[in-house]
Amino acid sequence: MESLRQPDVRIDELTRHDDRVAAAALLGGIWGVPPTESPVPADLMTALTHAGGCVLGAWTPDGALVGVTIGFAGAPGSDRVYSYIAGVDASFAGRGLGRRLKLAQRDWALSRGAATLIWTYDPLIRRNGHFNLNRLGGRVTEFVRDYYPPMLDAVNAGDLPDRFVVEWTLADEPGGRPLPTGASSSPIVLASIDGEPEVRPAAGEIVRAWVPSDIEGLRAGDPGLGRRWRVASREVFGSLFGDGFRPVGIDADGHYVFVKGA
Repeated sequence: MESLRQPDVRIDELTRHDDRVAAAALLGGIWGVPPTESPVPADLMTALTHAGGCVLGAWTPDGALVGVTIGFAGAPGSDRVYSYIAGVDASFAGRGLGRRLKLAQRDWALSRGAATLIWTYDPLIRRNGHFNLNRLGGRVTEFVRDYYPPMLDAVNAGDLPDRFVVEWTLADEPGGRPLPTGASSSPIVLASIDGEPEVRPAAGEIVRAWVPSDIEGLRAGDPGLGRRWRVASREVFGSLFGDGFRPVGIDADGHYVFVKGA
């Protein structure tokens, strides 16, 4: 596979055991657990590859593995690929490698006849919302409370594992949709008042819900406040989805823009 506009990084399938071990260690480091407790151990990567799954890595010219993404298909005959996990070494954060890995996964899926990529993310992590909606053009189709059982890694331990479910239509060109006219003046249903979440009633066909710029840092510094944001967002997102709203993007001020019937 091509390096996707950055010649100093090569993206290709993981085929060697030493690379799988390195990938498991990379994911373990990102999630704050020992390599032996990696979210995806090396032996499972081997099995996924053998079964026809998508296990891609990104390497620097000196052979250092700095990124990995893993996906697998649904039921036999399905044209949907579930993108399970992706991670990038901290030294490459913010340099576009995550997007290149996602585009490489898209190419992999298209070449095998897939039509849709599906994944989940924590809706309180604003940068992931921006990436998934504004940069890739994914569509959030569900809000699921407690998508996972209680998680013990350093990123998620003690938190409620609520998730947005994203579907990305592979035939579409990557890229977000323009925010609807009137979004900037639409009612705010989740706001920050001196750092505390405030839930407000929804009115109209377009509403906005603000989320913190760094919920992970906030949780680490003030777990109680992080928990209050989780509970408030759970209430707001659950109510909006129940009333037929869906988020179509994140505005420059950090609000999800929800549109009824989108």
